[in-house]
Amino acid sequence: MRKGDVAVLHMIKTLRVGTVLDESVYSGVVLQYDNRKECIYLRLETGKLTDLSLDAIYECKIRTEKEELSCTGRIRERYQGASGKTFIFEIENGFYKIKNSAKNMRS
Repeated sequence: MRKGDVAVLHMIKTLRVGTVLDESVYSGVVLQYDNRKECIYLRLETGKLTDLSLDAIYECKIRTEKEELSCTGRIRERYQGASGKTFIFEIENGFYKIKNSAKNMRS
């Protein structure tokens, strides 16, 4: 995974009782990957930062030059920074390679 790779997120589970599952799909761009903290720093390209819930589990698919990766996790922080609408995605289960990535990538 490198800076500039495209990421797509969608909510798969809410963690707060009474919260409705958001079926929106959000796209972003990888700014940085911190493998020690298992976090991805992303710039949100679609939607508002406040649309991303801190009380939910998301699936994140990242398209690299060679493959497409999938992981699940939570959004730990979201803020307006020098790079734009930035959020930190904390990975919970590691990465999985996706076969036939052109068919599986949501737009």
